Amino acid sequence: MRGSTTQMPFLRNGHTVRTIIYDFLRIIFDMKRKFIALLSTIFFLAALSLTIVQIEQTKQNAEISNNLFNISVNNAMDEVVERLNSLKVEDYISSGYRYKLLQFKRLEDINDRMRTLLRDHSSLFYDEQRIAFGVSLQDSAVIRRGRRLSSADSATINAYNTLIDSRNRILSGSQQSMEYEQHPESILDELMRAETFNYPQLDSLIFETLLVNGVELQPSVAVTSSASEEPLYVSDSTKMEKLKRTPYKYSFHPNLSSNVYYISLYFYSRSPLLRENLHLYTITSLFLIGIILALFTLLLRINSNQNKVDEMKTDFINNMTHEIKTPIATIGLACEMLQDKSIDHTAETSQGYIGIIRSENQRMRMLVETILQSAKMSNKNFTLNRSLIDVKSVIDNVVGSFSMTVANQKGTLIFHCHAMSTLINADELHITNAIYNLVDNAIKYSSGNVHVEIHAYEGPDCLIIKVSDQGMGIDKESQRHIFEKFYRVSTGDVHNVKGFGIGLSYVKQVVDLHGGNITVESEPGKGSTFTIMLPR
Repeated sequence: MRGSTTQMPFLRNGHTVRTIIYDFLRIIFDMKRKFIALLSTIFFLAALSLTIVQIEQTKQNAEISNNLFNISVNNAMDEVVERLNSLKVEDYISSGYRYKLLQFKRLEDINDRMRTLLRDHSSLFYDEQRIAFGVSLQDSAVIRRGRRLSSADSATINAYNTLIDSRNRILSGSQQSMEYEQHPESILDELMRAETFNYPQLDSLIFETLLVNGVELQPSVAVTSSASEEPLYVSDSTKMEKLKRTPYKYSFHPNLSSNVYYISLYFYSRSPLLRENLHLYTITSLFLIGIILALFTLLLRINSNQNKVDEMKTDFINNMTHEIKTPIATIGLACEMLQDKSIDHTAETSQGYIGIIRSENQRMRMLVETILQSAKMSNKNFTLNRSLIDVKSVIDNVVGSFSMTVANQKGTLIFHCHAMSTLINADELHITNAIYNLVDNAIKYSSGNVHVEIHAYEGPDCLIIKVSDQGMGIDKESQRHIFEKFYRVSTGDVHNVKGFGIGLSYVKQVVDLHGGNITVESEPGKGSTFTIMLPR
């Protein structure tokens, strides 16, 4: 009783200290989480603002680029229209029509000169006392009999009659000339037809002028007349509807016709090279922003994982302290009981206390050994001390070390050896520790009466060891992490299961170093089975 009275305050004080430490660490972690959450929010808002600014800047640049494109197209078409208004049509029509057009232009020139003479010398030509001519301009001017004119007036009359003769000769040479005399614009429209006019040359002129003005895009071209709804020319008939709606429409009025003609342009891609470069810069900026976000997310994940590792390490230290303190306290209590002279000790009771001391000492030794060996295995230069060992003998020793513990819990621990030979080339110390950890876990996580079975089988070129229990089992999610260092399976409302999440990680290291494999089969509430395959 004395031992128990001295032990209880110690446990209560230890529990109080642990509670204070847990609360303090929880406050620190909560502060770190809040700071990280605040930092993440600020960074996210900054990245979002930067993205929005970049998008708005891209829109403005795109609008500027589009305006520059429109200005370049308009400047180019102003030059084209200026050339077409002077209309050197002979540069664009076939040779057969070129001669006729020159005749038409000569007729127009003669008519202009005749009108000029009539206007400048109206007092002479409208003096019926001196000059006589027909109603039509085709008639020559004649000096009436008995009238004498000055030499200047005579020269004017002769010049007029010469123009009349030239005009009559041209008109008498072609029926089309008569048509031109009555409807000159219809002749021009005829010459502007696709089969007559060299529109590919006009396309080349437009494209070359666009190139000079910095527009490296080939447009579709349509030419229409104010006198007709049907287009005179379309470079791509599939784009006719788009050519009707295009904003790039330019008019020209050649000096040979009263009609107005229109050139319409449609660009297959409204994105000029400036905009393409702009898109490249925008995509690059967004890509860099994405990289920054990805790196920040990665940093948060690393920080989160580091926090988890810190928490697991803290939990590990606390659990390890408690795990080591428990056997120390038990050993101390047993020693006090042996030293208490007020209690009559028989040989049987003394041996019982000594057995408890031996068992707890073995347990503490294995805990420390597991931690030290796990730390050694983390070293890349670690090597196994292999020798030929009998696994059956190793398992028998492990079963013997747990026999008293299992008996005190009124449980069973059974070893079945189904193998003819259990000799393998391995490190005896680490194989012993690995099997010890599996059996220890099977006992600790057994609910109610302990029932643990160990089976050894011979496999193809390997020895198979299975450790089964009928404990609380492991869920599927935890099965993926149980071999990770410091990971502990949640035991729910069961608080008497202690450990520091390094045992199964150590077992995994040992099996991997031996070139073997370890698996687990488990269902919650139905127990677990760990299977080790060790090559011979």
